[in-house]
Amino acid sequence: MQVNTRFDQYDAIFGDDPSAYVEFLEALETTLTKSLRNLVAAAESQDWNVISATRHSLKPTMTLLGAEDINNMLHEWRPSMSDLDASGLDTALSQVLQAVAEKKAGLA
Repeated sequence: MQVNTRFDQYDAIFGDDPSAYVEFLEALETTLTKSLRNLVAAAESQDWNVISATRHSLKPTMTLLGAEDINNMLHEWRPSMSDLDASGLDTALSQVLQAVAEKKAGLA
């Protein structure tokens, strides 16, 4: 899966303040890294409380970044599944994280 991350919404918000944009992107990286780690661990242990809460918190950000495929992937996860494979999610969120890092590097 190839995620095509967009920053146009954030460009409109932070376009005239690169230092604030970099600060935001650093916070976004931290949050997404934690979310990825939590989701992979929760998939392994079938912790639906963590999956549900993280899925809910990620949805607006993934929508703004144009990464709806991640939302769709998480939406397909159901408690009735006996074995969750988080590898696709890991790959997709890692692509988003890479795009955030590249965007941040371009502002510095």
